[in-house]
Amino acid sequence: MDSAATGRAHIRNEILGSGISNTLFNGVIAWLLLRSSPALRWGGEHSFVVDVIATGLLLPLIVALIVIPLQRGKLNKGKLAPINLGPGSVMQSVADRFPASTFGSALVFGLIGMLLIAPLTLAGFYLLGIEEISPAHYALFKGIWAGSIAAVLVVPMVLIALRAPA
Repeated sequence: MDSAATGRAHIRNEILGSGISNTLFNGVIAWLLLRSSPALRWGGEHSFVVDVIATGLLLPLIVALIVIPLQRGKLNKGKLAPINLGPGSVMQSVADRFPASTFGSALVFGLIGMLLIAPLTLAGFYLLGIEEISPAHYALFKGIWAGSIAAVLVVPMVLIALRAPA
């Protein structure tokens, strides 16, 4: 198997691992925290808006703070080789624009989550006419939503961590 195929296989494994673990973790935590709460609404004490915005910031930030150092550690120990998907790859192009520092990259991921993913998610709630959501349905939504975010964003995270030295 050539290095590009090995890199793609590694990325697929990271997508599955990050997606599944974040789906389960976030869904279960949401269920445990909300199971005895009333329905979540747009505003008030039980607002899904605050949770979506906070998760939009914290989830990508925390995942990046975990994934990037772990991947760089494996690269430094020789367990992984640098990955570059080439100039035709949109994800490679995106990853190449991120800061070199782990914290800088994590902060950018958090801002993307808070300023892009969260508002788009809330726009979806609005367009679908969702005024309130039961805790069980929200926990299911949150698990799938968080897992999807992690699965998509882990690709540029891995590419950032495993980019060849300049």
